Amino acid sequence: MILAAHPHSVWLTSARAARVFPPLASDLQIEVAIIGGGFTGLAAAYHLTRSGVSCAVLEAHDIGWGASGRNGGMAVLRYKTPWATLAHRHGENAARRLHQLLLDAVDTLESTVEELRIDCSFSRPGHITAANSRSALAMLDADMHWLAAMGDRTPRMLGPEEAAALAGTRCYMGGYLDPRAGGLHPLNYARGLADGLAGRGVRVFSGTAATAIREDARSVNVATEGGTVRAQQLLICSNAYTELFPLGTDLHRRVVPVSTSVITTAPLPDALLRALLPQGHLVSDTRHLLNYFRIAPGNRLLFGGRGSLTGRESPEVYHGLERRLFETFPALEGVAVDHRWSGKVAVTLDDFPHIGRLSPRIAYALGYGGRGVALTNLLGKMLATLARAMDVDAGPMSSGPFAPIPLHALRIPAMKAVAGYYRLLDALRI
Repeated sequence: MILAAHPHSVWLTSARAARVFPPLASDLQIEVAIIGGGFTGLAAAYHLTRSGVSCAVLEAHDIGWGASGRNGGMAVLRYKTPWATLAHRHGENAARRLHQLLLDAVDTLESTVEELRIDCSFSRPGHITAANSRSALAMLDADMHWLAAMGDRTPRMLGPEEAAALAGTRCYMGGYLDPRAGGLHPLNYARGLADGLAGRGVRVFSGTAATAIREDARSVNVATEGGTVRAQQLLICSNAYTELFPLGTDLHRRVVPVSTSVITTAPLPDALLRALLPQGHLVSDTRHLLNYFRIAPGNRLLFGGRGSLTGRESPEVYHGLERRLFETFPALEGVAVDHRWSGKVAVTLDDFPHIGRLSPRIAYALGYGGRGVALTNLLGKMLATLARAMDVDAGPMSSGPFAPIPLHALRIPAMKAVAGYYRLLDALRI
């Protein structure tokens, strides 16, 4: 199989040299086979290996080729749904469980980096959720009070002046700061994790697309061009790219792949960068079609947002993103943009990722919706638990409904209609 090239991202041009992982060239027998060489699959392999379980990772392209090597590198401590809403919808106990799981997710990420000594610029600069409307500000305030009532008094609200000083823009009415959030170089993390696994004896194969899955009474067999992997358990970790290799399952119809696009400025003078993000915070806003930004390698500002609804590259998408960048940061007007790239996130109907089983031998985790930098580490660890025939409790992520989405084939016209509605709400600051 010919490997698809990584997009021309700032992560690629600043990444460590990639270790060459060969394609599978013969049949293999292993305890656990893993489809997907991104954060979820590699995290599952890491925790399986720590438990003494042999496993092999099968990646159709190259390690970190999908969302894991293209994202903003922001491990935030929020789900897409506000905390107070989660408590109302699922109950106080479930919301408390979800809160603890998210803290565990970022801690797991940090401990993995430390144990394997991964050089990926991991730090915890904190994350600002910037409010673009009064209703969003009230929502964030309700979240802070809910967290305080359950004993978590770490996050705090930012007034408009402090938000402007820390986020470098007066576009927002205030914000919510959680200093525990982490940032990293995502492609270096993926490559470093794969290197660490290989050093511990994990078989990692690139250019090895799964072409068919067949179960029998004693094993599950994964066919590839180079050979068949016979395993006791199979973990499917292909997230937004599941539709490329559906393999006879309905997982690709349980999520909607949505494109997100990212740009970076050319290198900025130190003084200008310090004026924009003086403490290096990670920032995302509360728009329905949200934007996010942070410092990127080489003194650049990274700025991301919604990509093409059809999934095809389009200059207009990047032009729109550049307009939003300069509206947010007028001081950058005229600064060159030197990286442009896109990738896909997997969106679910309830805005949660999901983990579960398709059969006694096949498990999955996918649907992060842009929250995967932290949650992939959590659900990858839980997949390793499932593969060892033990139950997991991820709250609504493991117990909530996760059926195929009705009228999935009509998702693109539906997304266009929703995007138009969201643009109106954002313009009206609702």
